Amino acid sequence: MIFSLLASCLSSFSIENFGLSFLLISPVLHYFIYELRFKNEYYFYANLGFSKIFLWGFTVSICMIVKIITGIL
Repeated sequence: MIFSLLASCLSSFSIENFGLSFLLISPVLHYFIYELRFKNEYYFYANLGFSKIFLWGFTVSICMIVKIITGIL
């Protein structure tokens, strides 16, 4: 949220720019955090019954929901 807010403030701030920056930045942060830095964290989520595909799908779907909501506002 903070990086998306910062990115939307650097461009002309609007709620639609925030939604777009959230849509673009959130999956990138997910990749850097869980694919590069904390690779072993997936074992924790796997023990809870979540697969890697489910986690990526959840991240992308939340990003799309935020983008749609900010597009409506």
